[in-house]
Amino acid sequence: MTIENNNVVKLSVRDWVGIIGVAATLLTILGGAFLTHDRLLMTLVAQQSEISHRLDKIEGRLENAAAHPQR
Repeated sequence: MTIENNNVVKLSVRDWVGIIGVAATLLTILGGAFLTHDRLLMTLVAQQSEISHRLDKIEGRLENAAAHPQR
């Protein structure tokens, strides 16, 4: 960082590289967290769908058994 005679502060190339490096690191971390979260949500949705399908089959069997009781 350099200060000129009229009290204007200018960032040097090293400062800009540091700022860009920090920003890129934060974006990478946030992107990775988002992708992990998205993957976990998709897994949860798939499992919930499978459980719902299995529950529908069980309910169908129970309804069928109630409609046609064995003697």
